[in-house]
Amino acid sequence: MAFQGQGGGAINEINITPLVDVMLVLLVVFMVTTPIIAEEMVQRKVEIDLPSTNAKPIQKSDMKTLVVLYPDYRVMLDLGEGPSLLAGCPPHPKDPDVQDRCLSEIKPKLQKNPKLTPEMTIFFLADRSLPYGFAIDVMSRIKQAGYTKVGMVTNPPQSQGG
Repeated sequence: MAFQGQGGGAINEINITPLVDVMLVLLVVFMVTTPIIAEEMVQRKVEIDLPSTNAKPIQKSDMKTLVVLYPDYRVMLDLGEGPSLLAGCPPHPKDPDVQDRCLSEIKPKLQKNPKLTPEMTIFFLADRSLPYGFAIDVMSRIKQAGYTKVGMVTNPPQSQGG
């Protein structure tokens, strides 16, 4: 008389060791890739290279409304709640009308923004690598939108010793 499970009969039990091994490998893969995926979703700040001047510094708390020109020719508006796109121009356009068309969005977007008033001071940050004409064109469109108080933000002068 033979007992079940002994001899050459089939075993009705599941071997869970390979299942546990696969699950642990998947857990490690997800633990490694999740921070990478989450980091890509967060908008990274792009450092801009501001020019330096001897002007008197202002307090950061006074800078509530910023228009930032990035080196990739994006024009962003930041009201303290995160930046929003005003215009995105192609770098170094060969056709001068391309820049004019892309910057034409700035005036209506500023005028339609309910959080902006003509009495507000708009602080203007432009990367040093951008052409002077591009920065001036953006600034003139801000003024055409009715915002005459525009302050340019620069870095403090570099120390001579270091």
